[in-house]
Amino acid sequence: MASMALTFPVDPVVDFDPPQAPKHNTSTTATDFMVPVIAGHGNSLTVWGKIGLALVAVVATAWGAMGLFSQFQRQMVFPGPQGIDESLLSNVAAQVGATELHIPTEDGETLYGWHRAAVETNPRRVVLYFHGNASSLLAQIELQNLLLSKGWDFVGIHYRGYPGSTGVPSETGLHRDATAAWQWITTELDTDPSRIAIHGRSLGGGVAAQLAARENPGALVLESTFTSIVDLAKEHYRWLPVGRLLEHRFMTRDFAGQLSCPLLVAHGAADSLIDVHHGKELARLFHADQYIEVPRMDHNDMLLVGLIATRYLDFLESAVPAQQ
Repeated sequence: MASMALTFPVDPVVDFDPPQAPKHNTSTTATDFMVPVIAGHGNSLTVWGKIGLALVAVVATAWGAMGLFSQFQRQMVFPGPQGIDESLLSNVAAQVGATELHIPTEDGETLYGWHRAAVETNPRRVVLYFHGNASSLLAQIELQNLLLSKGWDFVGIHYRGYPGSTGVPSETGLHRDATAAWQWITTELDTDPSRIAIHGRSLGGGVAAQLAARENPGALVLESTFTSIVDLAKEHYRWLPVGRLLEHRFMTRDFAGQLSCPLLVAHGAADSLIDVHHGKELARLFHADQYIEVPRMDHNDMLLVGLIATRYLDFLESAVPAQQ
């Protein structure tokens, strides 16, 4: 997840003509407030006046920054991919043999997605994939090909407001999107829930964890996922009370006690956006069946390649065998 740097404005220099002081008080400090003088305490009141002005400036600046944070949190949490439209998605879908999907949600939105079917799969096995906050279906083609080669169907969607999908993204909306995708697989593909593995990457892990806790799939994979966006935001914006400001919270850790399917947690050891301690904590809280920490890998690096891809596929195979 991309972070956004917010900076406080510099306190402005206010030029004004101070009131004329009595001749016996010859203060030459232009920034002092001139207050009624009580015998023996004139200097003390002047100091408190300066402190009061400073406090007002700090509070006003802080509230301004918090308002800015609130205003732009949707853009920070759901920035979407750049340079991708439905025409490009359709062209690539044709090249890779994907069936384009237009899935309705319960609140009237339509989600763009792909279904790529494995050549041989009986009974069908499906990986339902939820992408990161600035990603798209085009970023996982290598993973899709890997899954297809091992007899897994791939189904992925674009969240509401992302290329090809209607609506405006929100935490509540994304959970509705996940439900719509799940229902499409269980009804249109007539797939048993125990034959579905849910894979969420980054923001998609927050979506996947809640869906898995509710629907009990065959397996869950959390890749480069946060314990919650609240925890993540506190790390990036320590000077803001983000716990009260965030509308889109994605409390992944809260579903630890509700998950009953096998779980794999994978995280890059050098992740500079979602620190590796998030992955470790999720593995601990959820009592993960497997935890994979990939050396030298940052947030946008491909984790599930080489030997790590083999461990990923072995986990899926043990949770949802090809033949049952």
